[in-house]
This record gives sequence, C-alpha cells and structure tokens, in this order.
Amino acid sequence: MTDESGPKGDPVPASDGHRAVFLSYASEDTEAAARISSSLRNAGIEVWFDQNELRGGAAWDSAIKRQIRTCALFIPVISANSRARVEGYFRFEWKLAVDRSHLMAAEKAFLLPVVIDGTDEVDAWVPEKFHEVQWTWLRGGEASPGFVEQVSRLLAFGGYVPPPGAAPAVTSRPMAPAAPTPSVAQSPCSEQSIAVLPFVDMSQNKDQEYFSDGLTEELIGLLTRVPELRVPARTSCFYFKSKQATIADIARALNVAHVLEGSVRKAGNTIRIAVQLIRAETGYHLWSQTFDRTLDDIFKVQDEIAGSVVRSLCDALLSPALPARSAALNSEAYQLYLRGHFHWNRRSPEEFRKAITFFQQAIALDPDYALAFTGLANCYSLLPIYDRTSQATQTMPQARTAILRALAIDDNLAEAHASLGLVLALFDFEWVAAERQYRRAIELSPNSPVPHQWYGELLVNTGRFDAGLAEGRRAVDLDPLSQVANLALGIQLNSARRYDEAIAQLQKTLTLGRNFADTNYFLFEAYANKGLYQEAVAAYARQKLLDGEPATEVAEFKEVFARDSWPGFLQLRIRSLEAQGQADCDEIGSLCARVGDLDRAFAWLEKSYAGRSARLTHLKVDARYDSLRADPRFTDLLRRAGLGATVTP
Repeated sequence: MTDESGPKGDPVPASDGHRAVFLSYASEDTEAAARISSSLRNAGIEVWFDQNELRGGAAWDSAIKRQIRTCALFIPVISANSRARVEGYFRFEWKLAVDRSHLMAAEKAFLLPVVIDGTDEVDAWVPEKFHEVQWTWLRGGEASPGFVEQVSRLLAFGGYVPPPGAAPAVTSRPMAPAAPTPSVAQSPCSEQSIAVLPFVDMSQNKDQEYFSDGLTEELIGLLTRVPELRVPARTSCFYFKSKQATIADIARALNVAHVLEGSVRKAGNTIRIAVQLIRAETGYHLWSQTFDRTLDDIFKVQDEIAGSVVRSLCDALLSPALPARSAALNSEAYQLYLRGHFHWNRRSPEEFRKAITFFQQAIALDPDYALAFTGLANCYSLLPIYDRTSQATQTMPQARTAILRALAIDDNLAEAHASLGLVLALFDFEWVAAERQYRRAIELSPNSPVPHQWYGELLVNTGRFDAGLAEGRRAVDLDPLSQVANLALGIQLNSARRYDEAIAQLQKTLTLGRNFADTNYFLFEAYANKGLYQEAVAAYARQKLLDGEPATEVAEFKEVFARDSWPGFLQLRIRSLEAQGQADCDEIGSLCARVGDLDRAFAWLEKSYAGRSARLTHLKVDARYDSLRADPRFTDLLRRAGLGATVTP
C-alpha cells in the first residue's frame, strides 16, 4: 500500500485474498507502483493498491494486517526513495510480510521484491529475508510481459511455479474504478495426457525412497515411449514431491487430463505397492490395483508393475502395444542402479561421486548392465561442469569408456546415444559425429527431453540458431519445470544474441530454483551483452551472495563499479579470479577479451583449450569473444575446436 502516516485508499478486500497481490511502496514511488498495478490488473490479476485520500486509524491498521495475512504474493517496491526513508509505513508492511514468510515452506514464493531504479541489493536497506529471494528490475515501474507472466503463474498455483503451458486462474478486483479486464482461459488439455506423481514411501523406516522414486521414473520412461501419450518428464512430475497440492491443481499446472499416483509400503520381507489412475477433472479412478510381493526380486516386481500399469492405462485410453524396454538381469544390481540414479538426480559434485560408487557396484554384479554404464558415463561427463576442481581431461576418457561399453551391450538405448553425443561434443569437438548420436537418441526416444536439450545446444553452438532454439523449446515443453532445460534455453537465447528473451527466460529459471547452477551468473552475461551493466553487476552480486561470499567482499565489486564504471569492475573480477588459480581459464579469458587485453585473453583460452573446458563449445557464437574474432589466433582456435567451418551432418 503506501507509507506516510498510514495507508491510502480502501484496503478492505472484495475477495478472500488467496489470489491477490499486495503492492507495498513508499509514497514517493506512487506513479511507478501505479504502473505496476495497471499492468497486473490488465492481465486479470487482483492487486491491493489504491491512490485515494489518506486515511488512518486502528481499523486501517487492522485491514492492512488482514491483507498481508491473506494475500497470495507480496511485492515490495524498492528504490532510492525507500532507501532514503529510514522510517515509514511501508517498512511496517515489509515487517509483517517477512513475519508471515517465516511460516511458509522454502519452496513457496511469497516475497517478490521489485526495484524500479538503480538501487542495488547490497545497500538497499531492506529486511534480510528479501535477500533470500529473486529480485526483479522494472525501470520506472514498467512491468515486462515476462514479469506479469511470472506473477500469473505463481498465483495460479498458490506460489509454486507451474509449467509454461499452464494458464493462471485469477480474477480481477480493482480497488478503484478501472476498465474491465480480460479473462484468462485455460489452454486445451489433451485427453491423451498423463502425469506420473512420485510414489510415496509408506514404509515404516522410510528407507525405500530410492525404490519408490525409481518405480516412478520407470513408469514415466515407459509411458513416454507410447507415441500417442503426452507425458511430462521426470523433473516436472517430481516438482510436486512433498508439496501439498490437489490432483486437480497438479493436473491443471501440468496441463494433463490424467494422473497416476501410488505408494510403497514395506513390512519385513514383503512389499505392498498401491497404484491408481485418476481422471483429474472428476477425481474418479479409472483403474487401481494393489501388488503384494516378496522382496526376493525387486526388479521382477517392478517390471511386473510397470507392465501392468502401461497395459491398463492403454486399455483405458488408447490400446497401443506395450513398448519394449531393456532390463537388468540381476535384481541386486538393479537396486544399486536405482540408488545411483537417485543420487545422480541431485546434481552436485558430492552426489555425482556417490552415484558413481553405486553405478560401479551395479556393474560389478552385472557386467552387461547398459543403463548402469550410461549412468556412470553421465556422471563423469557432467562432473567437471558442476565441479571446477574436476578436470575434463581425466573424467571424459572415463565417460567414453563407459558409454562405448553401454552401446556394445545395447545399441538401441537412447540414453547411451545421447551420452556419447555429449562426450563427442564437449570433449572431442566432433560436432558431426555428436549430431548423429543426438539424432539417433531422439529417433529412439522422441519424447525424452535430454536429447532435445543437448542437440539444441549443439545446433546453437554451431550457428544454427532457429533449429537449435526449436530443440531447446521442445525440451522445455517436455519437461516444463526442469531447471536444467530452462537454464539451457536461456543460455541458448543468449548465444543467439536474443538478449531480451534470454533475460526473461533466465529470470523464469530463477523462479524454479534461485541458486541452480549459477543461473544469476548467466543472467549477468545476458545483461552485459545487452549493455545493461548496472543490472549485470547486480546479478553478479546476487550470485556471489548465494554462493556464500561475505557481503563485504560483494560490496567491493559494487563500489568499484560505482567509482570506476564497467571497465573497473571487469578488472577487479580478473584480479580476483587470477588469484584463485586456473580453475576459471575460459572465464578469465573472456573477461580479458571484454577489456581488450587480447594477449592475456588468448593465453587463458589456450589453457582452457588444453583442459577441454565445456565453455569453449560456445566460441563460434559467444558475444564475449567478439573482440577476438579478427585475430588470426582466434581463427586457429576455432579450427582446433572444430568450429572453423560450417558444421553440417
């Protein structure tokens, strides 16, 4: 609302507020707040904001407290004006909102700070809780379509982020007279669509999560291979794990007509698995079954369940043939594979190393286990990307050995072809051969998002932007809540020089997980490429704070930028990275290129090439290297990276 001696306007809501936005601002920012409010209302969003005459009293305080207690989202407007006001009513509103946020799960979005000028996070004088969430920059209160869409999606699912295809169900109730707002229609939902929710581990000791998760993924994989079905991929389905959401809400968010859910309960040597297929619109069961088995052969049990579910589902909806699938021969090896895959999905260096151990144990028990070899290869391939202390020259040969063994066992394994493509692209710079592998993976499993994502990256990196972005968007369509797929698309848009789209995409990725894989750093690059240096520095500072850097050190970068402008900031970054050693060779090289120090840039890029840094795959298209392109040394580097000529399959 406003600050001064009390709130302005009539704060009494016309609804219960569960889909309303509370806009809090200093009175000096009224015009900017009004622009934000207007943009949101035009999208059919209810906004608690008004500009009527000042009123006050206990009743108004009570109304404000009630609004903040019931609103769906709280948007504090941050500016030089709010920073200058060490005391004001808006600070009381901020405190109430922060107090309420402490009662919420970490996954729920409630605070959405908006900066309307050049104010940065480090010295904005805001509650500490604001620093734990993603900030948005809207110059002068001009709300971008991406911001309005973000708010709509958060409202549509109570603060949890739904996929791009889901339409928000919101209403408009302006507090002051306003033009009628358009209604927001739900996008059509195919009858031939289903989401598989994570099976619940109901075991007394809660020690079967790896099995329940593995069963869920097995069913997703099988259903994905039925051409007539639309099935959201693993990440999107697992987004709802441990979240309180109704079947109808989940189906609406994922835009599916049916939901498959189940539970696993272990007692002694027996296991009970209950499965049910539900039509989301009515909540009625189309099919359900309970399986009581012993644990002597978990793999055989899971195989039986997966086959029964697919056959029953197809009988109910489509009646196609059950797709064939590869299988492990050793049930104990399969359990070890599930454990490895469980840790692989957690995507961190430590978890990758745990996964490697389980995959190796599975292979020791079953030397012909192709999926375990594929999982092992994926860990080795991605470890140097997630862990800068790992050397690609050491891990990639191990990945190649594992994946070639997987393909020797099963040449029809889509995951293995995609993994080989990754090794060929990231390490060998064999672009044509990598493309063949990605195409083969997509041919074998057209609804798997990962081959589309990796193929899209290859196409963009070799200069085929339209085709690459189409593949990147296909990956997001198949797995709309995947942080990996959404981040990859943002990076591809940046490489394609479509900076506005890249910024919007990366901001959306941050709503899925504010500290995933240095997303703020890639946002820094997009801002820098567009020439928005103040926003770039702010994004860099956010990433450093999320990485646990001391606020005083982060503030130094801000101070240097304020004093010495963009070149001074870049020079400080170079000195800081060089002091840390050679772990960021390509990054130091790109920074030297930005400041025009070509000799140092090439010296660092040569070290990056020797270490086979994955970032070098962007050389042909990355704007960071534009100052080097006229130099013969850059032409030679492109040639050695396989990017010197047009790449065609």
